[in-house]
Amino acid sequence: MHWEPDTSLLDAAREIAPIIREHSEEAERERRLSQHVLKALRETGLLRMTTPRSLGGLETDPVTRALVGEEIGRHDSAAAWTLENPLDWAFFCCRLPDEGAEEIYSRGADILIAAQFGRPLKATSTNGGYRISGRAPFVSNCYDADWILSMVVVDEDESAGPEPEMRMVYFPSEQCEIIDTWDVMGMRGTGSNDISVTDVYVPKSRTFPMMPDFEPGSHYRGPLYRLPVVGAAASGIPTPMLGVARRALDEVTELARTKTPVASSGLLKERASAQVQLGRAEAILRSGRLLLLDSLSEAWRRCVDGETHSLEQKADLLLAMAHAMSSAVQAVELACSIAGTTAFRATSPLERCFRDVETMRHHVFASEQRYGTFGQVCLGVPPDFPVVAF
Repeated sequence: MHWEPDTSLLDAAREIAPIIREHSEEAERERRLSQHVLKALRETGLLRMTTPRSLGGLETDPVTRALVGEEIGRHDSAAAWTLENPLDWAFFCCRLPDEGAEEIYSRGADILIAAQFGRPLKATSTNGGYRISGRAPFVSNCYDADWILSMVVVDEDESAGPEPEMRMVYFPSEQCEIIDTWDVMGMRGTGSNDISVTDVYVPKSRTFPMMPDFEPGSHYRGPLYRLPVVGAAASGIPTPMLGVARRALDEVTELARTKTPVASSGLLKERASAQVQLGRAEAILRSGRLLLLDSLSEAWRRCVDGETHSLEQKADLLLAMAHAMSSAVQAVELACSIAGTTAFRATSPLERCFRDVETMRHHVFASEQRYGTFGQVCLGVPPDFPVVAF
């Protein structure tokens, strides 16, 4: 890793760890983040990491952001996701006209943006803007959001071309209905319910076309906003699971020191199989983590130096993101294998670690399918995940 992180933000993340742990079970039970934890995230300024300084934000480098997400993830996956996810959507504001970004932050920088990506609502052009209708899933933190961001397909029924225009649109959260659908195995505290909107008007100033090339708004001329979309995603999406995996290995290490397995006269720590599996898990997690941090550090160097990012370099970031997620999953699975049946008791922290990583491994940006996207770019095949070029 070539870039030194902002230790003050890491210290802030560690300081609120007791609050996060105290309310972790509440998030699981209520299927949304505790207000105490949300307040702590706001008060530390961590939710402002991808907002420009001119709008009250911190413009935090991606390496620091990744380490903060990992640290929060060690204590609660829902808290880490509630931090990570809105930071991505705040980053996307760099593509808005100034008027739109300034409207979104008109009441201050401590706002929360929830969003969905990949399941477009329908948009009809009208009066300098769009009328939006439809239903979309997986809108994490929607109950606590100030704004909702969604992909839309524009004038689909009237489009004469083969592909109608795709845009991203921001609208106030009170203009949508939240449909309680988040009854899931893992990541329960994220409140990732469906939302529904009917004929909501969004001015063009609060929208942007979904395309690789764009001119950042005047508030977004700093090096952070030269980071490609996959770079912003890589600094956030896999990091909660790196924290979860770290927690799992710490927990199983302590367990192995005291547990005597059934039909055994010795402690679990004395088993050669446990020793080998723990070593493998550590190596897998550390290598995935270091690839991610190294890739982010190199991308940040390019941003600071004003260099462009090639498609191959963007694919490197996508690969690092997918591998970090895969490494976290493998590490947790190995930890649970070491622990045996203890890992699957509801009272064990390992049980939740397992549920969370098995849920998050399917995220479209970081699933194992992205290994294939990287391979396609390397081989000169048109990528099946076109966002890699953004």
